[in-house]
Amino acid sequence: MRWTGSLFLVALISGPVTAAVPQVKVLIGRSLKDVVVHGTDLRQTIPAKKLYREFHGRQTVNFNCRVGARVTLPNKPLLIASVTSPTGLVGWEEKRFRGELQLVAGPQAAQEGCDLVNLIPMDAYISSLLAKEMRADLPLEALKAQAVVARSYALSKMHPTPGGGPWHLESSEKNQVSGHFHDTTARTDQAARETEGMVLTDSAKRPVEGFFHSKCGGHTLRPDQVWSGSVDGYRGVECPFCHKHGKKKWNDSVSREKFSALLSRTLKRYQDKSVTLKPDALTFVGDTPSQSELRFYHGNDLHVIRKSWLRNLAGREVFPSHHFRVSDTGRNLRIIGDGFGHGVGMCQLGALELAKRGYSYQAILQHYFPDLKVSRIW
Repeated sequence: MRWTGSLFLVALISGPVTAAVPQVKVLIGRSLKDVVVHGTDLRQTIPAKKLYREFHGRQTVNFNCRVGARVTLPNKPLLIASVTSPTGLVGWEEKRFRGELQLVAGPQAAQEGCDLVNLIPMDAYISSLLAKEMRADLPLEALKAQAVVARSYALSKMHPTPGGGPWHLESSEKNQVSGHFHDTTARTDQAARETEGMVLTDSAKRPVEGFFHSKCGGHTLRPDQVWSGSVDGYRGVECPFCHKHGKKKWNDSVSREKFSALLSRTLKRYQDKSVTLKPDALTFVGDTPSQSELRFYHGNDLHVIRKSWLRNLAGREVFPSHHFRVSDTGRNLRIIGDGFGHGVGMCQLGALELAKRGYSYQAILQHYFPDLKVSRIW
């Protein structure tokens, strides 16, 4: 059986997240023209019509999200329909998701299609994330450490207005990459279950946003060294544990002309300095990978910029991490670095090595977050 819905079926999203049983709203599809949901004994709710339907057996429901000229676009995100199954699984494309699938329209989404949101219990979300952001076959204590940090990050996106928007976070590198039911394993479920309700907290037992990255390259960074804002309780720590894992040091050669143009763009973007830097007038001050800032002279003028600014503008292909130094070799500049990712919070490959050495997940987190605690809040 197939049923076709339309954008005329809209209702305000509702249902705040409770502290006792947290439910996470995860964006899994954006601006979709047609959405085909499948499963067994599907239960469909269409709020605008106060319509509830059950489809017995193995069924498929098709939603048409193509907007016609006569459709009045909503001025805020709206819920078109939600689909659940008593089996606990609802399918989209070749994937199976725990929880509920919600079809959402909004001022921008309605122009191009619908957004698809997975309303999922927190620990089911964490289990699927462990299989994507790490690997399900890693040591259990490393997976548990990742579970706590990822849960802390997710919780931070649910406050201070839980349930106030169409989703809390999206499954992408913008937030955190999560998976679906078939990505999870007994180990990822165990790691999520055995850290249930555990998050990073400050001295007042307030939850703190959790950050992680692949490989720090020797030293982690604070959030304010990479982004604009600071997060209480963070400080950089030495990490001699990740060196033997993952890819080794990286380096690249960049012409003085290309690099001076990048520096000019950086000064304009982040310091509002309209300066056209001449390649032959650049002199770089002694640099080390652990320094978060790059110092250089243009003639007699000293400039200081964050390395994170360079990475933001040039991209991860040029700067895989913020842990690098610039070496002047004449007509070209050599960029030499180590690590992968933004470098803030927990180093995943460092956590892997610590778990292999017998550290508990609490000890791993204590190393990377020495001013924070692991607390159970539900």
